[in-house]
Amino acid sequence: MKNENEDKKVIVLDSIMGSGKTSYAIQLMKEAPNTQRFIYVTPFLDEVKRIKSEVSNRNFREPNAKHGHGTKLASLKKLIATGEDIATTHALFALADDELMELLKWERYTLIVDEVMDVIEQVPLKRDDLPVLLKSGYVEISEDTQAVTWTGDHTMITRFNDVMHYALSGNLYAVNNVAFVWNFPAKVFNYFDEVYILTYLFAGQVQRHYYDFHGVQYAYYDVVRDDGRYELVPKSSVKEDRSRFRELITIYDGKLNDIGVRDTALSKSWFEHKHNTPNVKKLKDAIYNYFRHVTKSKSENFLWTTFKDSKKRLQGCGFAKEESKIADTTTDKGKACFTPFNIRATNKYRHKTVLAFALNRYMNPIEKHFFAQRNVTVNEEMLALSDLLQWLFRSAIRDGQPVKVYVPSRRMRVLLQRWLDNEI
Repeated sequence: MKNENEDKKVIVLDSIMGSGKTSYAIQLMKEAPNTQRFIYVTPFLDEVKRIKSEVSNRNFREPNAKHGHGTKLASLKKLIATGEDIATTHALFALADDELMELLKWERYTLIVDEVMDVIEQVPLKRDDLPVLLKSGYVEISEDTQAVTWTGDHTMITRFNDVMHYALSGNLYAVNNVAFVWNFPAKVFNYFDEVYILTYLFAGQVQRHYYDFHGVQYAYYDVVRDDGRYELVPKSSVKEDRSRFRELITIYDGKLNDIGVRDTALSKSWFEHKHNTPNVKKLKDAIYNYFRHVTKSKSENFLWTTFKDSKKRLQGCGFAKEESKIADTTTDKGKACFTPFNIRATNKYRHKTVLAFALNRYMNPIEKHFFAQRNVTVNEEMLALSDLLQWLFRSAIRDGQPVKVYVPSRRMRVLLQRWLDNEI
């Protein structure tokens, strides 16, 4: 049985997209002794199938709600209990509960997480919900840690069931007595022999701040290729050679950028303010002009993004298509024009050559205050740049092909240019 307080470090493979992080992970799993077991976690089912196919010397199993397993979570627990190699999604792994962690204590697993997970989330509450919970005595909030404890009846069935479940699991925190934030249980990382995170610019990502909040130790590594093999080396202080990207990425520079001059333009609050309704219409026209007239692009080559709630206000004729939500059954995968801005770990858009990143990324203020409660400072520039680069590298740039990109937010555009110039 593993000691949950064991001092260990998460291995963060912090290398640029396309540098071989997944290839290293596949090599690691292929060459590991049979006594070593793996749980591989990735955002998409397509990548689950890739792991099952490419690590052919291991019988990777995928949690399945069919064949008497009940739910996928129950299936995942059964696979852990029998010591199977497992490939699953972020969404399922995020459901980890005490029973799953108890199983992990008794097995010797290595965890590989392809791209960072959504490890915190604001719990939806109405304005008066939190005061009602406090006055009724259902919850208590620790003055020291802001952890939320459920002090009401554990058998209650109310509209606060989510709050009760999160609090009873020890994964709920208050923020300034105005909001609750759920946390993925950080102790789960202690129940693995080794943990690998495959990502880029981890220093700016929410999961890094979450690790700092919970005191999870981590160390940075690069992936290098040597004589046909992938190896890990401690992260170098030498700046990356980004000259090839400067040659391949053409950033639009023209009047269509006038809409995003202010630092807060195209932020989430910018879209929400009613007085910006005419400006949102101008942005929609600008995207259309860039797509149809500046680049004369065909829809199959065009990829764009914005905040989910703003998509319908910006989409235009010829570039509204999204990917089907029917997993693995659609015949037109990769033909969508719109993707979420925080999409990661997928190669299905690597043919896209004309891009538009129509948003200005800031952290949710509640999440920012949540981290500040433990003196964890968020680097919002690195957070914004990380999301922009992750999205950009879903495109043809992955294959060394030139791309054109419209970034109407001056703040986001400057961040991209500074990264290309090795200033960040």
